[in-house]
Amino acid sequence: MNTHDKAKVMILGTFHMRHTPDLNRVDARDLLEAHRKEEIRNVIDHVKCYQPTKIAVEVIKREHEELNKAYQRYLNNTINLEINEVHQIGFKLAEEMGHTEIYAVDWMETVGNLGIGQVLEWAKEHQPALYHHIRDTYLLQQMNGIQDRSIYDYIRLLNDEEQVKKDHEQYMAIAKIGEGTAYIGIDWVRWWYQRNLIIYSNLARITHSPHDRTLTVVGAGHVHLLTQFLKESGDFDVIPAHHYLT
Repeated sequence: MNTHDKAKVMILGTFHMRHTPDLNRVDARDLLEAHRKEEIRNVIDHVKCYQPTKIAVEVIKREHEELNKAYQRYLNNTINLEINEVHQIGFKLAEEMGHTEIYAVDWMETVGNLGIGQVLEWAKEHQPALYHHIRDTYLLQQMNGIQDRSIYDYIRLLNDEEQVKKDHEQYMAIAKIGEGTAYIGIDWVRWWYQRNLIIYSNLARITHSPHDRTLTVVGAGHVHLLTQFLKESGDFDVIPAHHYLT
């Protein structure tokens, strides 16, 4: 299939603006300040040049209806936006593009796996050197990500090719947690891969026309795998977000 005949997908990696139990969190308590709003505005203005026809967000699929009820209330000026990337980027951008719907594509069910907190606690006790490597190399740096940067500069960094590669390396480091036949880290990493495969599947279901230009607003840790799965399908032209953030 010629690339011009393929639907296009862009994965915009972000940080989580709200507190979440995710592996990567940042201190974003100042996001209501005027200069932070302008920084978010800068992200939207750049990404809007991609001209997305559909916007997907990191909300579990079974909450699609509730997501769109909230989006409609936002369009009708009957709710205030929450401090999260779904509202601050997804809703605002969808409105400016004239979209009547926004798409929930995430999945968060457990499959009998250990949680990431349990995995890291095991490593802290049994593999302290690896635990400290993961904490110092990845987690602490990401938690302090926006303290000395604008939101635009931080999101631009998160979508840089080298940073995307580095973000994925932390999951490969987690996969090394364990000993003997106790594959402690892999117990969680298999769930992480399944989650991203399901997001990929949900994206593929809504991106089926050659004219589709889907934008996915998702935590930056997902960018590597979603890009990989979309490219390996052979069905999509994946547009790097950093092309629009320069």
